[in-house]
Amino acid sequence: MSAQAFGDSHTVQKLGVVQRYLQAYATALKFQPFELIYIDACAGSGSSVPKSAFRDEEEFRQTELEGLVSPVADTDELIVGSAIRALGVDPPFARYLFNDTKKSNVDALRETVEGEFPHLIDRIEFTRLDANEMLRGICSKCDWSATRAVVFLDPFGLQIDYETLQILAMTEAVDVWYLVPVFAMYRQISGSGEINPDGGPRVDAALGTTSWRDVAVVEEEELGGLFDQPHLRPKRAVDVAWFEAVAKERIGAAFGGRILDETMPLGRNGIQEFSLMFAWANPREKAKLAAKLARAVLA
Repeated sequence: MSAQAFGDSHTVQKLGVVQRYLQAYATALKFQPFELIYIDACAGSGSSVPKSAFRDEEEFRQTELEGLVSPVADTDELIVGSAIRALGVDPPFARYLFNDTKKSNVDALRETVEGEFPHLIDRIEFTRLDANEMLRGICSKCDWSATRAVVFLDPFGLQIDYETLQILAMTEAVDVWYLVPVFAMYRQISGSGEINPDGGPRVDAALGTTSWRDVAVVEEEELGGLFDQPHLRPKRAVDVAWFEAVAKERIGAAFGGRILDETMPLGRNGIQEFSLMFAWANPREKAKLAAKLARAVLA
């Protein structure tokens, strides 16, 4: 087995939540007349080795850059990824759609699946597409009157476009767990109030708006210069929690307000890097069961 080098205790937390939800979801809908699909748009290699398994920070960072760690079959701290956890849910889903842009990740995941879940291989589709392209393709092809799905979004950076969230919501048939990279949004603004010319547009695309720019940077008056004249100096005016609130509001807008109030902040070394959020597309009253299930697994 090969694995990626990333993750820590917060990785186990998010995966545990999603796994518990998938089990509750599959059980609750097992007698319903729908084809149930699990969609993992950024599936990775199927497993990861956390930072704690390495000798030092330098070894961990170098391995992150190089990609997969192989072999890792004897590593006690191996973290089983979302795709493999989904395959362990009973009753199983009718279909599993696993996607990742990296060939090494897809190859490693396929190898693990073929070795550990040969009885499910006919239900699984592997793709190597941009996550947005993969999700939009699924949304356009599925008969959502006869299909229900759980989508897990665990992107690398600011990968998921807001427009993709809107398209998912329009299916009125998917539940979405989204690990929102709130720190990645925050770090696109320097302390001196400069918005990264490359990263700023990615925040625009992830939030589906540029209005965040009007609040995130302010100008304050200070004295300076030869004659101690007042002038305006830009500065960053928001924190990670502010981006979490904005992201939640924007996702809620895409899903017609159908987003769970509760979120799970996650990160390392006392820094919130992500926020795990849950939204559901089905506007029908009975679909509120999804929120009840999500709230229960987050507790």
